Amino acid sequence: MRRYHSFIVLIAALFFTTSLFADKTVIKTATVNRMLHADKSIEELKALAIKKAKYEAAKEIFGELLLSETVMANGKIVDELVRERSGGVIHIKGEPQFANGKNLGDIQVTIEAYATDEDIFDTTPQTIVLNNFKYTNPDVPIKKLKAMAEDAYIIEALATKKPSIRYSSPAVARRQAMSIELTQMDFDIDTFTYTISGKIEYIPAFLRHSDVIQKSTVAERFEEDEKSSFIRLPKKKKGFYGTWSGYIMRSDGSSASVEIEITNAGQSTIAYTSLGCGGDLLVKTKKTRRAEFVETLTYGEENCVDKLNIVLQKTGEDQILYREYDSEHKEKGKGTLYRETGEEQ
Repeated sequence: MRRYHSFIVLIAALFFTTSLFADKTVIKTATVNRMLHADKSIEELKALAIKKAKYEAAKEIFGELLLSETVMANGKIVDELVRERSGGVIHIKGEPQFANGKNLGDIQVTIEAYATDEDIFDTTPQTIVLNNFKYTNPDVPIKKLKAMAEDAYIIEALATKKPSIRYSSPAVARRQAMSIELTQMDFDIDTFTYTISGKIEYIPAFLRHSDVIQKSTVAERFEEDEKSSFIRLPKKKKGFYGTWSGYIMRSDGSSASVEIEITNAGQSTIAYTSLGCGGDLLVKTKKTRRAEFVETLTYGEENCVDKLNIVLQKTGEDQILYREYDSEHKEKGKGTLYRETGEEQ
């Protein structure tokens, strides 16, 4: 009887383990058109189609984790980050199947995509606690030291999970932190040292698959040395010029990645990169921190709505709130866009 009981327990344990790490599989088909990507080779178009199919699979597999369009963290729509970045943890069974689409120039791919329960667990927020972190830098003006100390704290906390993040810029590191809570930030005037304690929420899979860029030097981060300059030079005003990118959530529950470019010559364009459409932005009104445009599509009209009113509201030097409205001024979408750094404004 005991042996029979032990056998039942063993079978139950195996069943539980198998269920815990069972794969979640979906079949997805995606299409890209050569005419919209004339500068890309066939192999590049195939890779783009696979990437698009993986993101569609990610929407179905991971979308249920954070589906609410109201979930925000650090000014970013968390749901969109889940959908976009979780493509990095989607696996493909077998070989992608390519075919011609229904339209001229279409390249279609069908994949059998899956993620394990371990992968899904890996995309839920985890917490890093780092206490009594100390930071000082004799090369940094005292007025800038606090911001540098906070950046260093975030990088060091994330580096406990991914050491290579130490070679990234502060902006890249901050994007990996879903939330930041500092419980202590004390400054020692004698040693010019900050002591910081707190915790950071991050998503393991995103951090692991994130790209890191070479960190900037102090000289690159600050255009002037306030310790040795008696005359403070005026800051360069960037306005809305530059390239802005990010993710938006639509009122119908769909999502899109957006890229807006505004040049010094007054030309403005918009591209919904995940939908394969875009066009020009015509200025209606423009103030210091708010600009309003009318969108006129020049390609991919079948994928997007034309003549939307686009409103951009600056919430930071390199961050804007994006909103789009229809002709009846009903809000159709919103999100946060970030200015791409390293550009000449």
